[in-house]
Parts: sequence; C-alpha cells; structure tokens
Amino acid sequence: MKNKLFAVLLTLNFAIPAFGQTVVDTLSWGQFKEVLMTYHPIVARANLNNSLAKARLLQAWGNFEPKLSYNYDQKRFGGTNYYRFSTPEVKLPLWYGVELKGNFSEAEGAYLNPENKLPQEGLSFVGLNISLGKGLLMDKRRAVMKQARIFTEATTNEQLRILNDLVFEAGEAYLNWQNQYRISQVFEQALALSTVRYQAVKEGLSGGDRPAIDTVEALTQLQQREVQLLEARLELQNSLYEISSFLWLPENQPVDPQKLSIVPQRVAVILPGNPDASINNNPKLISYGFKLRDLEIERRLKAENLRPTIDLQLGILNSGSNAFRNLNVPYGQNNNKIGIQVAFPLTFATARGELAEARIKLRDTRLEESLVRNDLNVKLNQNNAEKETLRSQLVLIRQSLEANQKLLEGEELRFKFGDSSLFLVNARESKLLEIQEKLIETENKIRKNWLKGEWIVGGLIK
Repeated sequence: MKNKLFAVLLTLNFAIPAFGQTVVDTLSWGQFKEVLMTYHPIVARANLNNSLAKARLLQAWGNFEPKLSYNYDQKRFGGTNYYRFSTPEVKLPLWYGVELKGNFSEAEGAYLNPENKLPQEGLSFVGLNISLGKGLLMDKRRAVMKQARIFTEATTNEQLRILNDLVFEAGEAYLNWQNQYRISQVFEQALALSTVRYQAVKEGLSGGDRPAIDTVEALTQLQQREVQLLEARLELQNSLYEISSFLWLPENQPVDPQKLSIVPQRVAVILPGNPDASINNNPKLISYGFKLRDLEIERRLKAENLRPTIDLQLGILNSGSNAFRNLNVPYGQNNNKIGIQVAFPLTFATARGELAEARIKLRDTRLEESLVRNDLNVKLNQNNAEKETLRSQLVLIRQSLEANQKLLEGEELRFKFGDSSLFLVNARESKLLEIQEKLIETENKIRKNWLKGEWIVGGLIK
C-alpha cells in the first residue's frame, strides 16, 4: 500500500517527459481518496482535535490532584522570639465534594496566642471537608471532568463530521473531473470523424462526385467540432485545477497544478449500496447529543446554586506526627476539630437567573436538533426521489441513444447512395452527440446523487 501511495505521489509531483511527450498517468478514485486522507491539511487539523481533547481531559484531572503547601510565619524583634509557626499540609480533592486534608503544625515563641499553643512535639491533623448543601450532587470539579469526557467523545464525532464533509466536496470535484474528461473524449472522437469526412468530401469534389456546397457544409461542421472540443478541454482544465486543490504532498506542500499530467479512471466510480443507512448516523446530528449532555451538566451545576452552602469540617488531632496513634472512640471525642459553615443568599436571584438561562440553552439546542433532523430527513427524501427519477431518465436516454445511432447509420447509408445530403447527416450526428453528452451528464448526476446520500447519512468515512 505504501509503495502504491509513493508511486501516486511521484505522479503528482512530476510530469515525466518521454520521447518529446508527457506521460499521462491515471489517478483512480481510490488513489485520490487515499492521498486526500493522508496529506490534506484539513485531515491534519481534524487529528489535532484528538490532542486537544486529551489536553482538556488532563486539565480536568488537575482539579483532583493532591496539593502540597507549606506555611511558615515567624516574628523576632529586640532579641525576642515573638512566635514561629510551621505547618506543612497535604490536600486531596475527592469525588462527591469531599476533600481530604492532613497537616502537621509546630508553634513556639514568647507571645503565642493561647489558642495557638501546641504540644511541644507538634500537632498532627487529619480531616475531611464535606459539602452537605451546595456541591453535594454536583460541583465544579466533577462538572469539568464530566464535560472533558464528553468533549473527548464529541471530538471523535467532530473528526468524522469534518472528514465526511471533506470527502463529499472532494468527491464532487473528482466526479466533475471524470465527467468533463468523458465529454472531451466524445468531442475528440467527433472531431476526428469530422476531419475524415471533410477530407472525403474534398476528394469527392475533386472527382466530381460531390457538389461544392458539401465542402462548405463539411468545413462548417469541422469548425464547430473544433470549437466544441476547445470548450470541453477548457472545462476539463478547470476541473483539473479544482482537483489539485485537494491534492497535497508530504510536509504540507500543495500540488502544483501546472505539473499535473493525470487523467481520471475511465471506468465508473464504484458506488456501493448502503441499505441500512440512517440520518441518525450523521455526525452533525450526533453532535447535538453531546451538546445536550454538556448543557445538562451545566444545568445541574447551576441548580446546585439554589442550595445553601453547608460545609462540614471533621478532623482528629494528635500530638506528634502520627495522627492515628492510640486512636479510639473516646479519644476521637476528646481530640477533634469540628466546624460547620452555613451561608445562603436571601433571594437566590443570581442562581435562579443562571438556572433559567441554562434551561433556555437546553431548550434552544433541542429545537435546533429538531430542525437539523427534519432538514436531513427532507434532504434524504429528496435525494431518494431524485435517484429514482435519474434512473428512469437513464433508461430512456440509453434507448434514445441507440435509436439515434441507428438513424445516423441509416442517414449515412442514404448519403452514400446519393439519397440524402451532408446537412442531414450532420444534423443526425449533432443530435447523437447531444444525447451522448446528456447520457454522460446523467450518469454523473447518479454518482453525485449517491455521494450526497452517503454524506447525508455520514457514510463517506468507513
């Protein structure tokens, strides 16, 4: 596979001269898609989202990492040691709004506040801070962690959405290129036929078998075919430039369209069916599920602000550095530190406003999701209806092509025996070319119809 990709890259990077001409290589749909998905900058940017998700998740975990602090305070004046405090402390945030804390304090000095006096060997403390009101069911730490995990899942879906859109746009460009190539081939053949006919008419005029007006008719037809071929080649060149915008080389280097010497595959692009496809697999629609989950967490966090703040602090004390030395029930009752803090606003105006806003955002996102779902359903139904119509048209156009081919052959036979004119032959041929072009355009519309259908159901990335 790597060798094939390397060969394609050589084709895209160099136009190789041979015997005074340029070697023209075929760039198949599979090769085109492989280069697209390997080197296009949009693919690289989509992949960056995975790294961004990991970075956000790492930040969220940071809210639960242990924190080590050290507090030191000393005062000396006039040769007297007023006080010296030393307290190293470790805090460990836990789930459900609980924080585990432990420290060891030492204090000495001539002018210590009585409540700050500690045993000579120091005082150890191990305790818990527990939120019994606001923060019990949801707090900022847990909200950020849950949202980071949702973002990680959403990032994978967003990557699929970006790539699905990219393949759709690139696929349309490739089909246009293949369509213009096939049309230019038709007019090249028509020009070659007109050239042969013009030469034959001139020879017939020299031999006295054809009137002079036939040479004028043949020359006019020849010139018309030349103009049509020039127009077809211009459209082909423009479609090649469009293709080049999707072709990139390693090291983020765009392909130089002036160096391209490639043609699309001549056989039709294989379009596999997908009978189980559903708009529920569309990445854009799936993204609303992640948005709603994210907003629901935000709503729960805002709802917590309607609860009063009730923070309970429980801890055990012990002299020395071992807080659990000689620990028993009576000991815990006599050597402890307990605190409680209760606070709440009188009207909860801010909290009620924030919660109302969160609910409005949820409602708005649900409505937007419904609109997107309905829009995708309408597009899918339209696409399916177009598919059936195009298939019916294709059958009729092929029948018409076959009938006009027979009419042209009959007109040429009559012309050979002198029962028709070159004008009628040219008219039949022009009609046949028109139907051939219509057939190519219709086949291209069918392939685009499949491409759009797969894009709607998110099936272009598998």
